[in-house]
Amino acid sequence: MRRQVIISGLVLSLLAGCATVKESRFNPLNWFGKSEPVAVDANGQQVVTIKSLAPRKGYPVFVDTRPLAPTISDVQVVQSASGAIVTATAALPSTGYFDAELVPVASERADTLVLEFRLRTPEGAAPAGTSAQRRITAARSLSFDAIAGIRTIIVKGADGARQVRR
Repeated sequence: MRRQVIISGLVLSLLAGCATVKESRFNPLNWFGKSEPVAVDANGQQVVTIKSLAPRKGYPVFVDTRPLAPTISDVQVVQSASGAIVTATAALPSTGYFDAELVPVASERADTLVLEFRLRTPEGAAPAGTSAQRRITAARSLSFDAIAGIRTIIVKGADGARQVRR
């Protein structure tokens, strides 16, 4: 047993002196690599350049092709722990509509938030169903910062809009 410990110690000390182990990642002293110069701005803050993960030609422009909901039947705003939740219900001509979302759009007034109720139409013929089956609800969470100066929330549909005021 004593002989094995001595031989192991000698072998390890010989390997530690080898150049291949010295430059390899097995050596704990090489884990972080060599130091590099870093650019610093006039205020003494480090200037960091981050490589972008974006494609060289940029991202394609996203165009939302979903149509507006036909008729907005109800809009509610409920206070939440993080701000408010806007909930809108649309009345539809048939069943099968999906992927409903309240999409914010630019508003002319600073104290007004305008949301469009967008959804995907069913592919092919869809059964008419009952009036409860022809309703779809979408919600959007808004933070306290997002609703700080908002006095009116308008939800637009294809046939009109509904609004809620503070």
